Amino acid sequence: MITDIVTGNDVALGAGWDRLETYRGESFRWVNNDAVLYVATLRRFEYQVQVQVEPGPGVGLRPFTLKAVEDGKPLADVPVKGRQQVSFTIPAGDPKVHAITLRTNEGGKPAPNDPRVLNFRIFKVVVSALPGDVIPPNAGFRLGTGWYPLESFGGETFRWVNNDAMIEVTGTPAGPLELELEPGPGVEQKAFDLTVFDGAGEQLEKVSVKTRQRVKIAVPPGARPPSAVRLHVEGGGKTTSQDARVMNFRVFEHVPGTTVASAEQTLAGAAK
Repeated sequence: MITDIVTGNDVALGAGWDRLETYRGESFRWVNNDAVLYVATLRRFEYQVQVQVEPGPGVGLRPFTLKAVEDGKPLADVPVKGRQQVSFTIPAGDPKVHAITLRTNEGGKPAPNDPRVLNFRIFKVVVSALPGDVIPPNAGFRLGTGWYPLESFGGETFRWVNNDAMIEVTGTPAGPLELELEPGPGVEQKAFDLTVFDGAGEQLEKVSVKTRQRVKIAVPPGARPPSAVRLHVEGGGKTTSQDARVMNFRVFEHVPGTTVASAEQTLAGAAK
């Protein structure tokens, strides 16, 4: 069964691609120039685009530079010497569907037995999110002490916390600190009160966490490094037979303003 050259629901082909071809069991698409990839980035961290590409007769079967361009601005210039896998990175930002054009400034030669200009062909395109964390980059915060290692399960990223996890201020926060929390086995998956202290031990606020939910923590105006906040739970402390750690609550990677379903619908519409 031919599944075309893209893998996953976060990438689709736009204009500029020749028909799908199969030869000796391999599927590919030739490109003259300006082939568009639509890439949905759902989380606030970097995404890597991996492309398996090969020079064609349009560039004389010689090395060339594959350019990735978005909104008229260069995203990457990647040297292609032969059939190989190359990659480039989409910077972290708000959830978005990117329209990325793949092109070369070289080539244009006619093929000996084909009326098309075949500058390069692409066998596979794979998009993957690079490892992120529970606080998005460029938010003005970073994790301090008190956090268990980053984990992923069921397509979600999170960190468990025993108690007194620290979050440090790294710059001028653009707004309140937003976290998505859920009670854990340490509190028997029951509601608990999360008390937020500043670095000097002064209470900033208390939040009731009843289920998986998002909370906003107001950081004092003018907070600057080395300011910090501490997340404290009263009670809890239970363990399970499967894990010796105390896991009072966990914090998920925060994805504002979109859902996987809505992004996939946007991606499907853009590719038509």
